[in-house]
Amino acid sequence: MPNNNWDDERIESLLRDFPTIQDERPKEEVYNRLARKTPARKKNKQWLPLLVAVLAFITIGILVASILSQSGINTAQNEMSTESGAEQSAESSAELAEDKSIQEEAATGNADSADTNTFAVEEGVEATRTSVYKEDLAGHTLFTIGFTENAYVIPLSFLIPNEQIAEDLGMENPNTVELYNYYASHLDEQALGFDEYHPYLGTITMEAEGAQHVLPNDHQYDLASASIGVYIASLQETFRDAGQVAVLNEDGSPAEFNQIGPMEPVITDVKNVAFYAYTTAAGNTYLVPGYGMPLETATEAFESMTASPNDFQKSTLPEGLDFTVSEMDDVVQIEFEEPFDLEAMEDLDAKRMIESLSLTAKAYGKRVQLVNVKQSEWLGFDLTQPLDTPVSANKTPWTIK
Repeated sequence: MPNNNWDDERIESLLRDFPTIQDERPKEEVYNRLARKTPARKKNKQWLPLLVAVLAFITIGILVASILSQSGINTAQNEMSTESGAEQSAESSAELAEDKSIQEEAATGNADSADTNTFAVEEGVEATRTSVYKEDLAGHTLFTIGFTENAYVIPLSFLIPNEQIAEDLGMENPNTVELYNYYASHLDEQALGFDEYHPYLGTITMEAEGAQHVLPNDHQYDLASASIGVYIASLQETFRDAGQVAVLNEDGSPAEFNQIGPMEPVITDVKNVAFYAYTTAAGNTYLVPGYGMPLETATEAFESMTASPNDFQKSTLPEGLDFTVSEMDDVVQIEFEEPFDLEAMEDLDAKRMIESLSLTAKAYGKRVQLVNVKQSEWLGFDLTQPLDTPVSANKTPWTIK
């Protein structure tokens, strides 16, 4: 703005110089003129656009609600359809699961009806037995071996097809040492649930008088009394058909074991023992002889079977079972005081009981006959006469190809 210096006196002077304004019109004229003045036009109502906007909003809202409602119906229909499909799918899944459960139960039932150590892969009555019998040897060669766990020896029996032996060894009818020298290193002991023990250190040969085990100087089979016991029992179960095993130094002299001195040949025919049930850490149960617990007579052996000798070897007989034992030349008769129902036991437990009695009688060169049993025939066992004698205990599937 220009910088004009105005002061109050100058302003007042200018105002005094303005001419005096006078209205000489009569009052009546002025009044009449005001009376004839056109009324001012009314302003448009300001709420009308607002009302239009509100109505438009309501209309849009109705349309949106209608669309949403239709969409909701469709969505609900879709959800109902989805739920219906899900229910049908769930029902189908449930039916499939039920069918699968039925199949699994059937498979389990079949497995339970057979010995767990045979995996129910064999057919016929023989598949239900836990031991090897003479008829099992058709087309097969028996291979026995003593495995170990917790300083106990557990004998297992394998039936190797003869055609496989001919292919592997290039011979027919191999002896027990030839079988051991070839197959022992092929066995996975840990997979079977046992300690690593085989093959033996040193060399094993078959001679005219029996097997010979030549030990290296650092063998440690005599490290303690328990290790000596395991070694001797494992030789007995592994080379049973050899009759005896001579334990020798590398120079051919009898090996000297701590606490024993020079080793006498180990006689492999296990005699005068009772058989008990042994369950491994893997949960498999086997029949084992009471090593180190010889009994003079079969009567003593059968009577001892009513109780478990220790925490690892368990009696196969039901608790409180009462019976009398009668020994004859080649048969031991066990007569139950009350009619004994084999169906009252689990099938596998009953089979182990019967076969432990047969194996115990075999250890005394006899057969066993059960008297006062409700069943005359049960799972292939003819209970009207002395039972067949097993060839060996703990029939186990042969899976090595």
